[in-house]
Amino acid sequence: MHGMEKSVDMKIIHTSDWHWGGRLHDQDRYAEHEAFAEWLKDLLRREKPEALVVAGDIFDTCAPSNRAQAGYYSLLAEIYKEELCRAVVVVGGNHDSPSMLNAPAQALVHLKAWVIGEIDAGNPAGEVVLVPDATGKPGLAIAAVPYLREGDLRRDEAGDAEADRTAKLQEGFRAHYAHVAALAREAAGPGVPLVLTGHLNLSGATLSDVRSERALRIGNLGAMPAALLPRADYYAFGHLHTPQALGGHDCCRYSGSPLPMSFAEAGQAKSVAVVEFGSKAGDPVMVRLEEVPVFQRLEPVQGSPDSVSARLRELVAAQASVWVEVQVTTGAGDLGPLWNSLPGLVEGSAVQILAQQDGRPQARPDGARGAEVIGLEQLTPLDVFRMRLADDSSLSDEERQWLPALFAEVLKSVQEADAQRE
Repeated sequence: MHGMEKSVDMKIIHTSDWHWGGRLHDQDRYAEHEAFAEWLKDLLRREKPEALVVAGDIFDTCAPSNRAQAGYYSLLAEIYKEELCRAVVVVGGNHDSPSMLNAPAQALVHLKAWVIGEIDAGNPAGEVVLVPDATGKPGLAIAAVPYLREGDLRRDEAGDAEADRTAKLQEGFRAHYAHVAALAREAAGPGVPLVLTGHLNLSGATLSDVRSERALRIGNLGAMPAALLPRADYYAFGHLHTPQALGGHDCCRYSGSPLPMSFAEAGQAKSVAVVEFGSKAGDPVMVRLEEVPVFQRLEPVQGSPDSVSARLRELVAAQASVWVEVQVTTGAGDLGPLWNSLPGLVEGSAVQILAQQDGRPQARPDGARGAEVIGLEQLTPLDVFRMRLADDSSLSDEERQWLPALFAEVLKSVQEADAQRE
């Protein structure tokens, strides 16, 4: 294969985890998402890539608002109208409704947008997208694998031990990726670069905020070893919000979310990846990051009641437009006076306090430190279900293993039915 010529260089832009329609505490983020869409179009105009690859979590929920859907579809239409690239490839993430993403897929192909919301076990070739070069020949093959659920990779069998379950999941994961990658290479022909997508958690990756990423288990899958993946020229991943190259390999990358998804990500540089493939098989793949502007500044304000108040006064005096999460971490006594004073401290300014929390270590009778208080809005239904299972001493270890998978499938069916009714 090495030495076989392609006609021209190829370029893609890799992004993920838009979470369109998401909220930060009770604050909507439509203005930020719309500003990101404008910035992304400007980047496409400058870079003139052959493809835009979006690696999952287009929306924040399975039933996104009309405004969130309108923003997404308008962006696809404008990219097509301006001919900003030859293909947009979108794969579903764990926050997305597969049926909602897939519903317009046949129409979106006419806008040169290929959407794969979930796998079709009977048609794995449906996850293969060939991007043409300037001559119309295949210039890039994309194995567009979406978020994988446990049910996509294995079937329950009575008596399966945890080790057997894990082995079957890993084998199903390996086999699916290997099959789709082989189909993509066969369809494209020799010498054509292969891009492999995924919305997943891989061993060794860095989490920025477990609560916002919900990455300990995704689709009831634990972190998968990267060694299970087939060879590819570039790996375009989504799900983790911190931009990162896995294992230091630039061509195996999480693009990260374009917006900070929690205050734990405030100040984190956000980016999309611009990936260029050489004109000959074996040429090095060049990756550079384009930093996404900060469309809305976030700041966690932590410390004693006095230091929190002082910092808020500084932000107001600086006329900063900033969303704030207040957390008292030191000091003693009743925080009622502080909470009552906060609205007056920021009144008439561009500083908005979105959340406040007593984060001080609280002494318990056993002398242990107090646990962090997590609001219900930070938990998924599956999180709550797992917590309930952990509190039920009547359950066996085996039941605790398989009940979450069953609950997740039932929840998925209910959410998709609700979305279709809307």
